[in-house]
Amino acid sequence: MKKILTGAALLSALLFGKETQAQELGFGIKGGYGKSVVRAPKRSDIYNIGSIYTFNAMAYLDIPLSDGFSIQSGLAVNGKGAKINVYDQKSGTYTNYESNPIYLELPVHAVAKIAIGDIFDKCNILLGGGPFVSYGVSGKQKVNGKFLGKSFSSEDNIIFSNDDAPVNSRNFYGEFKQFDFGLNAIAGIEYHWATFNLTYSYGVVNVNPGANLTQIDRLKNRVLSASIGVRF
Repeated sequence: MKKILTGAALLSALLFGKETQAQELGFGIKGGYGKSVVRAPKRSDIYNIGSIYTFNAMAYLDIPLSDGFSIQSGLAVNGKGAKINVYDQKSGTYTNYESNPIYLELPVHAVAKIAIGDIFDKCNILLGGGPFVSYGVSGKQKVNGKFLGKSFSSEDNIIFSNDDAPVNSRNFYGEFKQFDFGLNAIAGIEYHWATFNLTYSYGVVNVNPGANLTQIDRLKNRVLSASIGVRF
């Protein structure tokens, strides 16, 4: 009985060792561009919201848990934001805001890898997603408009804060919540060492500090991005 148990233990160790060796830890880098906008309640009589083009870059670990399934996590730098036009049709007063906040982001993605090796050698389709947490670090805001018949324009650094500001304070565009949180959905292709990914980022946090007392001005980040990279 002892010999049988010892033999089974040795066999399990050999099999586990081979599986672990086959499933090597991977490292990758990728970067690209995207289209960012903010979701807000419909107030077409007060403002229009438009998208802006942003960038993304990420270094990540690919941690295999089994054949065809892994966890990918690392550190990303992502641009977000939007263009917002606030206007008063009666007076002809308007203000155009273009906000470009930049975040450090930590995503954790569960990724399924579907091999299509019968068609292309070492080629996988990637499908997955997971949560992310972001921390605002930098960014610019451009403003232009007209008030009482006079034009104005400015460019300032974005202010990040985790404090809720009173409604009608400096809000909506020039000041963002420091922390953001949400979910990512990803799809892509991994071919030998090259990767291509599409990512949709769905923010769930109201990033407008001045909207704590009303639903009207609540803003949530949304980003659709594409990236290419290499995996080692």
